[in-house]
Amino acid sequence: MTKRRSSNDRQQNYTKLDNDYVRNTDKAINRKIEGRKRKMRRIAFFAIVPVVIIAVLGNILLNQNETLAAKEQEKVEAKEHLADLKEERESLNLRIKQLEDPEYIAKLLRKEYFLSKEGEINFILPDEKGEKEKKGDIPDKKDAVSEKKGKKDD
Repeated sequence: MTKRRSSNDRQQNYTKLDNDYVRNTDKAINRKIEGRKRKMRRIAFFAIVPVVIIAVLGNILLNQNETLAAKEQEKVEAKEHLADLKEERESLNLRIKQLEDPEYIAKLLRKEYFLSKEGEINFILPDEKGEKEKKGDIPDKKDAVSEKKGKKDD
C-alpha cells in the first residue's frame, strides 16, 4: 500500500535567512508592489474623475437646455398674449371713438332701447343678418354704405 501524501507533506521545511541582502530584497519587492498599487490607484482616479466631471457638466447642459426651451415657450406665449391685448386695445379705442360720436349714440339708443325722436315712429323689421343683433354690434355708417354698394354690384 502506498500512502497518500497530504499537502502538509509537500511543504518543505525551511527557514528564512535573516541577513541584510534578504531584507533589502524583500523591501525592494514590497516597494515595487506598493508602487504598482499606487500607480493603479492614480490611473483609476484620473480615469474616474474626468468621467464624473463630464457627467456633471452634461447634466447641467441638459437642465439649461430644458430651462431655455421653457423660457422660449413662455416668450412665444407672452408675444401672443401681447398681440391679443394690442388687438383688444385697438377695438376698445375704436369703440371709444364711436361712443364719442353723437350720431352713433342716437343710432345705438334707437336700436337697443327703442328710443325715437319727436314725431318719429320705430318699426322693428326682421333682419337677414341676425348675427349682428345677437352680438350686440351695430354697424356704423361706413359698414351700412359698403353693404349697400355690395348689393348694387351683385
